[in-house]
Amino acid sequence: MKRLTVGILGILLLSLLSARFASADEKVFKGEVTDEQLNCAQTPMKAPPELTNKEACVLYWAHSAKPDGKFVLYDGATKTTYQLDDQKLVEPFVGAKVKINGEMEPGGKTIHVKSINTDSEAYH
Repeated sequence: MKRLTVGILGILLLSLLSARFASADEKVFKGEVTDEQLNCAQTPMKAPPELTNKEACVLYWAHSAKPDGKFVLYDGATKTTYQLDDQKLVEPFVGAKVKINGEMEPGGKTIHVKSINTDSEAYH
């Protein structure tokens, strides 16, 4: 009886762990790290005239404009914007085309960033 109970508990534990890892839906997301209002993804960019490159534009909207903004991942191919949970991790990649490995928040539009890399083939 004791072995049967331990066996059943083991099976239940394994099935719970499998369900947990099955729901951890890690994916690769492609796009451009930009400001949440997409001011710097537009043509022409919406930035003060002295800011002529995309990186400076994104940093301006995230840190200098009031209220402060956030960085997002913008997929121009699908016209989709994703919130990013780790702002410090993505900041070095502002204005760049990237691939982000992460998990989408259930029912949401926020990516829990695991890793981020620039990639010359980000849109291929």
